Amino acid sequence: MIQTFRQYYQQYNTRRRTYIVPSRFGFVYVGFLLLMLLGAINYSNSMGHLLVFLLASLGIVSMNHTNRNLAKLNIKHIHAKPVFCEQSAKFNVIFDNPSRYSCYQFSIANKQKQARSWNPFKRLSGYHHRQILPQIAARQNSSSVIALITKNRGKLALGSLQLSSTFPLGLFYCWSYFHTDYEVLVYPKPEGLIPLPKTTGISHKQAQQHQKGLDDFAGFNSYRHGDPIHTIAWKALARDDVMRTKQFSSPQDGRLVLTWQQTHELKVIEKRLSQLCLWILQAEAAGTSYSLIMPTKTINYGHGDSHRRQCLTLLALYQHE
Repeated sequence: MIQTFRQYYQQYNTRRRTYIVPSRFGFVYVGFLLLMLLGAINYSNSMGHLLVFLLASLGIVSMNHTNRNLAKLNIKHIHAKPVFCEQSAKFNVIFDNPSRYSCYQFSIANKQKQARSWNPFKRLSGYHHRQILPQIAARQNSSSVIALITKNRGKLALGSLQLSSTFPLGLFYCWSYFHTDYEVLVYPKPEGLIPLPKTTGISHKQAQQHQKGLDDFAGFNSYRHGDPIHTIAWKALARDDVMRTKQFSSPQDGRLVLTWQQTHELKVIEKRLSQLCLWILQAEAAGTSYSLIMPTKTINYGHGDSHRRQCLTLLALYQHE
């Protein structure tokens, strides 16, 4: 018996809570009911009593529906792609409704940083409205895109989410918190005035090897009609049923070395990182194999999406000693 009670308490204590209070319209509604009740008592009007109790019952039923509209919702998945600084990071949030009732009219807000306050209700104003979900069908999922403007490189956290609703009559305001630890990577802003460094040549033996077709594997591209059959990635096709073609990089035009010291004339660290970021994008666009040498880590020669992401991630998370 004690063990069962303890398990129930632990389950209840870790369950996501919903909060509900009368809305502004709800307080006005209660005030009118009190005035109607006083009038019915003063004039001994039985029909007035009946109307007051009927409307009060309607309010109680509305409170139950408002709470049920939000009680079962959960976040199933969150996904966001890395972006460059000062771009909009778009978090794709998928909400799951496991109940047998449809849910309606949700307002989504995310946590904003604010100063500490003695007012316990100040936390309610610390959430910035983002979007409204009109409906989530019973036992279905619904996605919502939350866009946040990035101001600094590094990792941008989505933070806590607040879901609120006044459905169905607007008499009660119900809300719940979803505490997420999801983060998106923010690359430095690609900008700078220093031209791209010159490439270094390769030996005659290396050139002969690449003329024979021994190019470096650089990644996958989406299949397009007319691509050669021998470039199709058959193993990847068997794994996830998505047709891709293999991409190879050839360093016949030389290799590029990008180093932290090449940006020494820029005194601001963020500008140096932005310049390196721009060079990486330019090298990718030119199809040049490049390496990145930073004070904390060195990335060898490569080319393609995976190599580009590895280099940009190093720049995004760089901490100057």
